[in-house]
Amino acid sequence: MLSEFVKVATLGDIAPGEMQTVEVGSEYILVARIGDEYFALDGFCTHAEGFLSEGYLLEDYCEVECPIHEGAFNLRTGEVTNPPAEEPVVAYEVRIEGDDILVGPRS
Repeated sequence: MLSEFVKVATLGDIAPGEMQTVEVGSEYILVARIGDEYFALDGFCTHAEGFLSEGYLLEDYCEVECPIHEGAFNLRTGEVTNPPAEEPVVAYEVRIEGDDILVGPRS
């Protein structure tokens, strides 16, 4: 889990409606963009450990759906919104500094 804010991308790297996995040390973090808002979660589903970035961005619900068993998570909180997942994923705080997207621990 991140203990400080780190740069994971720049504003032009992720288009609206897209998401990607970034590697920070030994962590894999999903960074998603809906409109002009950015979100960051642990990169793996807690149910079957699928890469969430290979799933589906559900923009109308502010959720990401795992590509394996369709478990879904709230992008703001990491909470489970659709089973079979039962455990939430870690949600990180996102900051924009200039053109940099930074991800770090929730305050």
